[in-house]
Amino acid sequence: MINRFRIHNEFLNVHVNRKGAELSSVRNKANREFIWQAETIWQRHAPNLFPIVGSLLDHEYLYDSELFKLTHHGFARDLDFDVLHQSEHSICFILQQNQDTYQSYPFNFTLLLTYALNKNSLEQTFRVINKDTKKMPVSFGGHPAFNVHAIDEYEILFEFNENVKANMLAGPYISNDKFDVIQGNKILLDKHTFDEDALVFQNLKSNWVKLIHKLSTHAVKVDISDFPYLGIWSKPGAPFVCIEPWQGVADLVSHDKNISKKEGVILLETGKEVSKTFEMEFTS
Repeated sequence: MINRFRIHNEFLNVHVNRKGAELSSVRNKANREFIWQAETIWQRHAPNLFPIVGSLLDHEYLYDSELFKLTHHGFARDLDFDVLHQSEHSICFILQQNQDTYQSYPFNFTLLLTYALNKNSLEQTFRVINKDTKKMPVSFGGHPAFNVHAIDEYEILFEFNENVKANMLAGPYISNDKFDVIQGNKILLDKHTFDEDALVFQNLKSNWVKLIHKLSTHAVKVDISDFPYLGIWSKPGAPFVCIEPWQGVADLVSHDKNISKKEGVILLETGKEVSKTFEMEFTS
């Protein structure tokens, strides 16, 4: 069985793993690697989050008064996907319910993850279909990690000046407190930026954010216009930064565990679907 798949064009060479349909490599023609290579400090590249984003209180939720257990960021990132179709420039993976997923997420679903190249950009599309006879609560999102090497040589640039504060975390959960981290349209990065874990934003005006190397033209631009939430994260001092378009966030500390009322959850009617795309543009 093939466990790693390749798509390419004249600008980029891309690899995606079967496990989690996880993007594992983006190299340009100069052989520069943009994606974190899952080294010891964090052994993932770009996990796909489904059917939740973040953590549930006590890793559990209520649906129709019944309690279910579901792990951090959901199960999709740890499951093998099948390939639905592939061409030179694109590939589509599919995941559907099975006996194991039904124990923690009692719904019949189809999750399609598509990667498509366009010049020096890679589009990633989430498409979720409710195949069940009841409403299906769902969240999803990306978590790509980009190499930065010396983090204090980089900054985050927003399309517009932003007055939005970042949500503070209480452990793995969203607290009611917020703090200022964006200065105009920038976040200046250093080894302490992520001491308190992820920066989580909502209600941004910007349609895109860029991870920029201040001493060269090296940059990754991420279109976040389809997604209402944005996470930016790294392990403190690590040589990577994740830019994460999200449909959903971790539970608020005040949440009552009812997943139908969870922040960012989409309640899909029977037979309905939702599709959202983010684009990553790579510049050397």
